[in-house]
Amino acid sequence: MRINFLNKLGLSESPRLPFLYGAASLLTLLALWVLSTSVLDLVDARTLPSPVEVIGRFLNLVVEPFSGSTLIGHVGASLYRWALGVGAAILLGVPVGILFAWVPAFRAVFNPIFEVLRYIPPFAWVPIAILWFGASTATQAMVVFIAAFPACVINAQLGVQQVDPILVRAAKVLGAGQGAMLRRVVVPVAAPAIFTGLRIAISNGWMALVGAELVVGKVGLGFLISQGQNNDSVSTIFVGIIAIGTLGVLIDGLLQRSETLLLPWRKPRAQRDG
Repeated sequence: MRINFLNKLGLSESPRLPFLYGAASLLTLLALWVLSTSVLDLVDARTLPSPVEVIGRFLNLVVEPFSGSTLIGHVGASLYRWALGVGAAILLGVPVGILFAWVPAFRAVFNPIFEVLRYIPPFAWVPIAILWFGASTATQAMVVFIAAFPACVINAQLGVQQVDPILVRAAKVLGAGQGAMLRRVVVPVAAPAIFTGLRIAISNGWMALVGAELVVGKVGLGFLISQGQNNDSVSTIFVGIIAIGTLGVLIDGLLQRSETLLLPWRKPRAQRDG
């Protein structure tokens, strides 16, 4: 019955359907926010500002500095630190994960160290990072790195371990060496798992960055939120929160788009045929 109803609406198996569902849920949330604040006054403005107030504060922060920088400046600072930490985690973590799966001796030596360190929360390293680097960009990038690194390693390792041994044996029969086998067989087959690890790493790194900026930041979205609290500006806090969530969704969307372009065989069959 549901399928027939969707067919009548022209939405059956439509790629637009998930987008429409998502848009409807966001619009519903926005409508409830407007009703509870601007229309029915169910919530005090000091607890939950209205969307109009948040939008007005957003426009104000875009053009006027707050705590030393405009909203664009805070966003740029956060993205820069995040890119440093996540970039380093990817460049180091993916090769380490591949080596863990491909070279037993390497795994035997370094995996115990990795297993101990990965259970230490990123924020436990903040005091050490401050002692080493002070309240600097390096401190916050280090926290991002620590949060993102394990996901890169674990998913790269799992991806390589799940490669069908038949493919490896076939490559050996055809005369492929270790390097060629990794480049042409193992890494391409493990790529979906590696991309999954990247998505997790990016998310973990983004959240860790905001937490680090709340503690030691002098600029950035986390610092913007803390200064909003110090100035009793709830609308500023909400601008920072919404900016963090929106940027996270955009970054994740870009990564998914990159995966689609780099791994075209991962597309749904209907999308490939279309």
